[in-house]
Amino acid sequence: MSQLAAGRADAASKELPERGRALRLALLACALAALTCAHFLTDHHAVAVHDLLFKVTFVPLILAGLWFRPRVALACSAATSAVYLVHVYQMSQMGHGSLWLGDVVLYNVVAGLTALLTQRRAEALARVRTQARQLEDSARALLRAEETIRTSERLRSLGELASGMAHEIRNPLGGIRGAAEVVVKPETPPAARAEFGALLESEIARLDRVVANFLEFARPPRATPASVPLAEVVARVFLLVAGEARGRGVELVDEVPPACVVRADPDLLRQVLLNVVLNALQAHDGPGRVRVRATPEELPAAPRGAPPGATERAARVQIDVIDGGRGVPERLRRTLFDPYVTGRDDGTGMGLAVASRLAETMDATLALNATSAAGSTFRLSLPSA
Repeated sequence: MSQLAAGRADAASKELPERGRALRLALLACALAALTCAHFLTDHHAVAVHDLLFKVTFVPLILAGLWFRPRVALACSAATSAVYLVHVYQMSQMGHGSLWLGDVVLYNVVAGLTALLTQRRAEALARVRTQARQLEDSARALLRAEETIRTSERLRSLGELASGMAHEIRNPLGGIRGAAEVVVKPETPPAARAEFGALLESEIARLDRVVANFLEFARPPRATPASVPLAEVVARVFLLVAGEARGRGVELVDEVPPACVVRADPDLLRQVLLNVVLNALQAHDGPGRVRVRATPEELPAAPRGAPPGATERAARVQIDVIDGGRGVPERLRRTLFDPYVTGRDDGTGMGLAVASRLAETMDATLALNATSAAGSTFRLSLPSA
């Protein structure tokens, strides 16, 4: 039933252009017939009226060129010319026919050219519409391809994250299983039982850190920005890592101006700097130096006529953590801030990944600014207070 209705609808839609075509053809026939009758019924001596009628005849012939193909338009102009030539011949007997012979010739030229140009225009519009449809289809295909690529990238990232997580969990689980097998054996001596019990505790603690790092990366806490004296945060970080720095023989150098104030969450900023400074310390294979430097970035001077106080001020503060380690290998530079990417055998690969995520929550950016065999520079860019 629905197919029958659809067929009727298609037939009706096809009939509409045919009706319009017939109506236009009937209108042209009536107009040309009326002008022809007016010519033959008008007195031969009324030259001005005949001249007007010859000129008005151009209107239906131009319409024929606009509405129909060249063949139909030329047929109309040829029929009109043939009838008008009879009238011109009659008028020539009275010495007036040569006045309109040129108009009769122009009827065919004007009708043919108008129809030809209209047809060319219609063909050009059809090509443009076809190209527009093709471009629209191409745009849809590109959007689908882009969405497919995004989905693939998300799945790839998820797969890498899951693979790294599984690797980090498998290692402590292997130690826990081995230690548990020893502890449950009745013949295990008390001293060995205590030793493997301590190993169980350490591996469980390590597993807990792996899960905590993963959760911190996946769901970073919400930042609460405030005006933070940067020098105090750096001093606190240096205090926390002082023991490890002494053990490695690395000197900590604070080059932060005392008056430097940034807009950040104090706890998150301390965690970011702690992760980056620890990464810098662990990059040293022997004695060296880790420097933390802060450089305000100035805005251009305020324009003339600006209100008081709208003068030069720091837009952002660039915090550089510079180490003298072995540098970042070329193969790791593109994925350095991805989870579980590390260049050390004992590294977890989560320190810089977590630091980068925490920086994003504070409208900050963390990047590897420079690296070579003589060391690396990590830059943290923060809004100034």
